[in-house]
Amino acid sequence: MTSVVAGCAEGAEPSGDLDQPQDAVLSGKTGPAQSCTIVRCGNPDASNILFPGNPACNGGGCERGLAGDELYIPPRNGQPFGDTYELGSQAPDTLSGYSSGRIALLRRLALVGDGAHAVMLDPSYPDGLRDFTGQGPQRGEDIVQAWLDGDPARTFLLIYSQRSTGWSNYAALQTSEVGTRVKVCDVDLPHLLVPTTPNLQAALIDPETWDNGTCHWGEGNTPDPSPDGATP
Repeated sequence: MTSVVAGCAEGAEPSGDLDQPQDAVLSGKTGPAQSCTIVRCGNPDASNILFPGNPACNGGGCERGLAGDELYIPPRNGQPFGDTYELGSQAPDTLSGYSSGRIALLRRLALVGDGAHAVMLDPSYPDGLRDFTGQGPQRGEDIVQAWLDGDPARTFLLIYSQRSTGWSNYAALQTSEVGTRVKVCDVDLPHLLVPTTPNLQAALIDPETWDNGTCHWGEGNTPDPSPDGATP
């Protein structure tokens, strides 16, 4: 399993149920205390940020192999609430969230509203209505749509595992008013091995051009024609 070792933090292979849904709760911490001397974080000044998931791969995080000069991964595996969303560049280009890190991504989009591109990397858990931001129950896809509405140049990329869950509501954004700026791609890997997808770091740095052969942009929701046949 060479490819697995290469993609996981410090060469640690994940074990157990590779498709187990990954969630986090506001009360209590699901990850151990970490620092960039213990786990790989990449460049804290990078213009691309990936909020990490739960601490698989012996507590390091299977996505740590993606960190580098152009991609920063804060040392907060399994701790997506609190101030995690504030970490990294204050002038980001691409904001991403893997697994439970989707919560920190959604908090960043809703509470700061910056970034030119957002990437949801295998959310893996069906959230439904949830208090992501302390402002009452919201749906994650509604947060993404509001963020896209804030700037017509913004794009959203969803990469999901065919074996995972929690992605369908985000994919449905392709048929919304912002659908033409929503790209969806899938991978045939279990959840914990999604970070080993070939060339995945490029998707988190240049999501508009990345394509693994399954990607497609949405068509959006065009207005219905008026009775006389003219588009209102």
